[in-house]
Amino acid sequence: MTLRMPINRNVADIQRSVRNSVPYMIRIEGSAPDFFPVLDSVLETFLAETGQEKIQEVLSYCVKELILNAEKANAKRVYFEENGLDISKREDYEKGMKAFHGDLSENLAHFLQRLREREMSIDVAFHSTGGALAVYVRNDAVLAPLEQARIKERVVRARTFRSFSEALATSVDHTEGAGLGIMILLQFLKSIGLGEEAFSVATEKEKTVSSIVVPISDVHLDQVRAVTEALVRSIESLPHFPDNVTTLIRLTEDENISVADISSRISNDPSLTAEVLKHVNSAYYGLPSRVNGISQAVRLIGLRSLHQLMYSFGFHIILDQHHPQMRALWEHSVRTAAYALLLARDVKRRAEILDDVYVAGILHDIGFIAVATMNPGKKEAMRRFCVEKNIPASVLERLFFGMHHADIGALIAQKWNFPDQLIEGIRYHHDPLLASSAYRDIVFCVYLANAVCDVEHGLLSYQQLDQSVLGDFGVRTEARFQDLASNLRGSFDARPAELLRR
Repeated sequence: MTLRMPINRNVADIQRSVRNSVPYMIRIEGSAPDFFPVLDSVLETFLAETGQEKIQEVLSYCVKELILNAEKANAKRVYFEENGLDISKREDYEKGMKAFHGDLSENLAHFLQRLREREMSIDVAFHSTGGALAVYVRNDAVLAPLEQARIKERVVRARTFRSFSEALATSVDHTEGAGLGIMILLQFLKSIGLGEEAFSVATEKEKTVSSIVVPISDVHLDQVRAVTEALVRSIESLPHFPDNVTTLIRLTEDENISVADISSRISNDPSLTAEVLKHVNSAYYGLPSRVNGISQAVRLIGLRSLHQLMYSFGFHIILDQHHPQMRALWEHSVRTAAYALLLARDVKRRAEILDDVYVAGILHDIGFIAVATMNPGKKEAMRRFCVEKNIPASVLERLFFGMHHADIGALIAQKWNFPDQLIEGIRYHHDPLLASSAYRDIVFCVYLANAVCDVEHGLLSYQQLDQSVLGDFGVRTEARFQDLASNLRGSFDARPAELLRR
């Protein structure tokens, strides 16, 4: 979600961002301090959701310092242009900086108006992912070489300080706005156990991006992991994949298996027979006459497609048995799987991963079933577990809220003895950069497919998507993303409705 004006926070939207590991964004258009109450509210919620409430005051100061520096950087570009100065030239830079801060404070309304006219703004993104909370501040001004040099100088200088008083007492060139502020910021980070590596400033796509990355405490991560594992262990009623389906999945992976053997297995199970015949006689295949024999059906479908069909069938059985009203989850899973397959086939052009991509797309949200199927007795048992282990109740409540569904789903997949590529596709479908290099393309396809679905439903915006993943698919502008999403939607909608009715 992106806020454009200082309005009251929507806690549910913020919690959803943490739960789905997507950035929560605020766009500042106007005076930055007007937005500080909203920023504090958002930060408070993020820290509460990640067990880092104690650093609220310190991190609030640091984020506000980055925002004020971003506002000055934008205004500096306007000032230099109005005074005919070239910010990239040392003589012009030093001349301009002598008067800039005084003119800015005396004529702030003028500069804010000019920034609005030029549509220069500041974007602040809060992102909880991969065991860390990151805050990014982007402004519409590329760092000049002299600015980069001065920032590096301040960082190096800050290493020598042993206290705040030393930093404050140090003589600083006050013509550079980010000078003393950055050194104090680094002292604040040091006070909560973070080194200078937690702070960075870089140029990215014609913008300057300042960031602070705070690792989520090991204690909190261990607590989440313990509760998640205990929950999965407690779900005796959630079975393994149906035995008949699991057997066929294994058989279709055997290169030496014959169509006769597969057909015989299917023929001995009425439910599988009906599923296979229904699939082969759907409009998707467009056959001129109805197929009634399993052997013919298996030949027409092919072992690879049959392999995919068995995972879909098994997942659908579990949904029907344990939460039959979760039709929306099934429809989302099918669409995600189809989008992921199209991305792997048409963009990545990797035919060898199509099966895994499709199946990971079908199963990526399977963790939601675990919490949805818990009865009051099991929930109470989980609460007692937290009391015994001295784990805050808030950790369990976040788990019930679905915030760790990817981890829960991965543990369930392990319980069902699924292969590693599917486990990673489930575990990292919101944290794609954490995937191993071996399964990177599979995870990226599932992530982007799921993200496109969320954008279509208004749950995400383009700005909240991982730019590294988008770049990996050749998507570097919002227009290109919209084209890609439109192509995926068109290809999917051209497929028969039988996909959703299975």
